[in-house]
Amino acid sequence: MTLARVKGSVVSTKRSDNIRGAGFRLLEECDQAGNGRAEFLVALDMVTAAPGQLVLVAQGSSCRWTLVTDERPIEAMILAIVDQIDEQGTIVYEE
Repeated sequence: MTLARVKGSVVSTKRSDNIRGAGFRLLEECDQAGNGRAEFLVALDMVTAAPGQLVLVAQGSSCRWTLVTDERPIEAMILAIVDQIDEQGTIVYEE
């Protein structure tokens, strides 16, 4: 999994995945403190993340292991909104 910050939305009126109720978000990959790395990706948003939030992202074939995404062409998916990151007893990120 990867940490990323939601930078915006990607709007698509025609889609081949047939997944209703989930949009796409533009994400910037981040370090454990939430600092951007200037590496961007687009991911299916299953948790309704808002711009600016830090999220956990799965990539690759594991994105197709849910009931909603099974056998769909999904390469990256937001799995969770991050509330806090504790690194060796020190909180390095808190929403």
